[in-house]
Amino acid sequence: MAIASLSWVTSIHAQSDEPVLFRGKERAFQAELIAGFNLSQIDGDKLGGFHQPGLNAGAKVGFYLANRWQLSLEMLYSQQGARRVLNDDPAAVLDRLRLNFVEVPLMIHFLDWKIKAGAGLSYQRLINFSADDVTGADITELQDFKDSVLSIVLGGTFMFSERWGLNVQWSKYLTDLQANPDAGSYIGRTITVRALYGL
Repeated sequence: MAIASLSWVTSIHAQSDEPVLFRGKERAFQAELIAGFNLSQIDGDKLGGFHQPGLNAGAKVGFYLANRWQLSLEMLYSQQGARRVLNDDPAAVLDRLRLNFVEVPLMIHFLDWKIKAGAGLSYQRLINFSADDVTGADITELQDFKDSVLSIVLGGTFMFSERWGLNVQWSKYLTDLQANPDAGSYIGRTITVRALYGL
């Protein structure tokens, strides 16, 4: 189960059987543009905190199942990873890890007033990555990561207007990023903050 955000509606009624209205017209589908940032970390790399910033941007399409329920599919470019700060474990090998994904979250949303709460699953395909050690040397070739991971996503959106919203969500890998079991386990966690614009 996962989450995200979605849609603008000029009226959300108490009865779930009433149609969703947009500018006075019944509406079944909705599309949004998304732009924001990730703060991420990797459990298992001995680096703590959500210190690695990255881009999170793309588009979303939603389908209204009922007045208060919506199913959505997103297509995103998502940058994740980990970064060393002063108080991190000196035994950590990595100084910085940058992961670039194409991400496809499938989410279910509940809408009430100006709030959208969502949960779902996200398929993430690793496009490329880079890794530096504590000396600044490039050790990308020494890393062995899986091509894809599956994540759980939870989040919520506040709609400021019919078109504009602010989305905050949390996600965590359900599958290990490491391809080599002897290298330990890498489980990513990400906090995402995004602006949404309804088309």
